[in-house]
Amino acid sequence: MQLGNEVKQMAEKLIKLREEIALVSTEERQAVEKIYTNMINKLRKCKRMFKDVWDKLQRTPKNLKEFKEELGVEYDEDVSVSLRSFGELVKGGKKRPRCNRTFSSKTLK
Repeated sequence: MQLGNEVKQMAEKLIKLREEIALVSTEERQAVEKIYTNMINKLRKCKRMFKDVWDKLQRTPKNLKEFKEELGVEYDEDVSVSLRSFGELVKGGKKRPRCNRTFSSKTLK
């Protein structure tokens, strides 16, 4: 019984896929985007905390590059990863869009 229902549901999904109908509801998509945005923000926070600690370690007399290799630390830039590109995957993030407005002396008064 249960297997028959599962086969029926999968057949319906297959028909929808062939008809190119979106299978993900807007609520599900928004929930996933919210989780993704939260994870990106947490990753940014952890990266900032690591950089703060790493900056304090840089004052050690040891060669920084050797110390970094000894610990197995890799920056995002070392492996050609940009956190900004992941943040741009979700439209309408928390950051305000940049304004390319020019100011004249009249608008600044």
